[in-house]
Amino acid sequence: MFSNPYVTSFFMVVLFFNMVLTLMVYIRNPKSATHKILGLLGMTISIWLFIFFLSLQSFSQTTSLLLIRLSIFMATPMSTLFFLFAYTLPNTKFHIRKNELLLLIGLTGLIMIMALTPYSFTSVDIIDGTPQPQAGPGLIPFGIYVLISTIGGVFILYKRLLRSDGIEREQLKVIAFGIIIMYGLLISTIFLPVAIFQNTTFVPFSPLYTLLFLVLTSYAILKHRFLDMRIVVVRAVVYTLLIVVVVVTYTSILYGISLFITGGETNIRSSLIPMLITITVVLSFQPLRQLFESITSKIFYKDKYDSQDVLWKLSRTMASTLELRELSHGILKELLSSIKISYGTLALIRSSSIIWVDSAGKTHDKAFKGKDVFTVIHESYKPKSQDEQIIIFEELSERKNDIKDIMREHEITIVLPLVVRKELIGGLILGEKHSGEIYSSDDIDLLKIVAHEVAIAVRNALSFEEIKRFNITLEEEVKDATTNLKSANKRLKELDLLKDEFVSIASHELRTPMTAIKSYLWMALNQSEQEIKQPLKKYLDISYNSTERLIRLVNDMLTVSRIERNKIELNNEKVNVADIVQLVFDELKISADEKHIAFTFSTVEKKKYFTKGDKEKLREVFQNLIGNALKFTPEKGSIALRLASRGKILALSVTDTGSGIPQEEQQKLFKKFSKIEYSYSKHSSQLGTGLGLYISKQIVSLHNGTIEVQSEVGKGSTFTVLLPELIS
Repeated sequence: MFSNPYVTSFFMVVLFFNMVLTLMVYIRNPKSATHKILGLLGMTISIWLFIFFLSLQSFSQTTSLLLIRLSIFMATPMSTLFFLFAYTLPNTKFHIRKNELLLLIGLTGLIMIMALTPYSFTSVDIIDGTPQPQAGPGLIPFGIYVLISTIGGVFILYKRLLRSDGIEREQLKVIAFGIIIMYGLLISTIFLPVAIFQNTTFVPFSPLYTLLFLVLTSYAILKHRFLDMRIVVVRAVVYTLLIVVVVVTYTSILYGISLFITGGETNIRSSLIPMLITITVVLSFQPLRQLFESITSKIFYKDKYDSQDVLWKLSRTMASTLELRELSHGILKELLSSIKISYGTLALIRSSSIIWVDSAGKTHDKAFKGKDVFTVIHESYKPKSQDEQIIIFEELSERKNDIKDIMREHEITIVLPLVVRKELIGGLILGEKHSGEIYSSDDIDLLKIVAHEVAIAVRNALSFEEIKRFNITLEEEVKDATTNLKSANKRLKELDLLKDEFVSIASHELRTPMTAIKSYLWMALNQSEQEIKQPLKKYLDISYNSTERLIRLVNDMLTVSRIERNKIELNNEKVNVADIVQLVFDELKISADEKHIAFTFSTVEKKKYFTKGDKEKLREVFQNLIGNALKFTPEKGSIALRLASRGKILALSVTDTGSGIPQEEQQKLFKKFSKIEYSYSKHSSQLGTGLGLYISKQIVSLHNGTIEVQSEVGKGSTFTVLLPELIS
């Protein structure tokens, strides 16, 4: 029936194009359920088309009958796959229930088995070289199954069409129209006439039906980015056109030469001709391929760019500067020149307003309305939504007239939100392409990647701007604070000097009259000519003790003043520390005996312990430490003085059996006017000035030494004076 080479070539071209498209669909995303099912559907159509083509050729009755049954055998899974395709589109996962899928597969397998039995086609007659099959009762369940699965698939597509909007709606319209037309024509002009009337008039037109489906599918891919295959299909078109031209041209040449040379008969020369033609095809294939690639590239790839190269250039721009204006200008310039976009705007927002805007391209005739721009940027980002965070004008539903009207007024095609850590900081607004074409899938993918990188770069630039402003403000504040501190420090030094002078003068002025008062009180208490009666004697004792304590306080304050003003003078000489300690020991032994305290002094070695220092100042230190031990040690306690050498250090330890000092109170001991809150002083009725240990510490420090303290509550304390030893 199809001995005409033109018809055969056309059939083969349709078959080839269908297989290429099927393969491209599957390769594009083999993990997607929609891609898998559409790939299987296309492959099944290809196999069915090939078997159907063979069934129409002039073979024996047995072969023709087998081929016709096989065509029904392959038509059954076509209907099943069409239903599954409509059910799954455009999801990436298969959501049909397992029991429903098993039922569908079982029905499909049962009808496929029935198609191979005599119940589908009982026999076939060859009339004028054309097979005329005789339909059997087995075609009835086949027809019912095909009809139900087709109507079911169309119904599902219709429901999905009602729920969809934007570009998905346009895709479904085109693809549904192609499938409905193909299956409608196959059922109405081929299956029903053959099954009921044994009429095969329209059978040769079956390739046209599948070609219509393929053309509409290709249109959906090219025009509406169906399954994100635009670039792949465009490249496939190149090879398809090449094959069409080669097959049609060389088949015509082969047929014409064969008729001319052989007169329709087969001989050796007619066998050599295909060989020569094959060699010619092989030699001319590559030049023709390059020619068609050049032609189609000018049509389909006039705006072609290398995504990796664009990303690299943008990365360099974003890494080269932290200046916001320079960064924004570089990003917009690169995007507009690479993708051939008419204009672009980068807007940054905060709270409910736009805080910064930069534009590039043809923006001179476009009025900027901040409120509208703010609205579309916020519309592009839905934190809790699973949809893509992008607005494409063509994909917007007509239900969102307000957003679409804003984009139409501003000639905005794409809005990309700039998001960092789920915070919307701005948006990238792009106009249409110079060519007037829609943005391709590769364009969209590139822009999504770029938007994320731009958001981070812009956030860094904003942080840099904030840091710069903060540094400027901080520098000014530090400068002002430094000036104020200098002024305050100068004033404090003046006040401190006045304080020291006041203390020094006051101490000098107070010491003289207080000494006189003390002397007169002593004379009054110790005169022998007159007896002083109580309570006068008691009052005079109190006055005498208070005057003595006040004189000590004045002396201590004068000493502190001299220390802090660096006015204290040391009469440095070689002194024997043991002699000084012995002198203090002898002076205080009487007080220890009065309290029945075991008071001892010992040296580790029988030698002289020399150091360089002021004898009187060191005597004052030792007297202060030992006096404190006597004050705070209870009756019948013990105090041990021990002098030893530790390498090149002299160590005088004063160990008592007093109440001890808590660890947290020990740090207060050597501070001015510090008094501990613990019951350390419960055994003493004498009130100290709070300056003795401070003065002692300072005097020892002037002798390049230090004072250490070790104490445990309830067990007593040990104060140790460490001084550099002078080797004699």
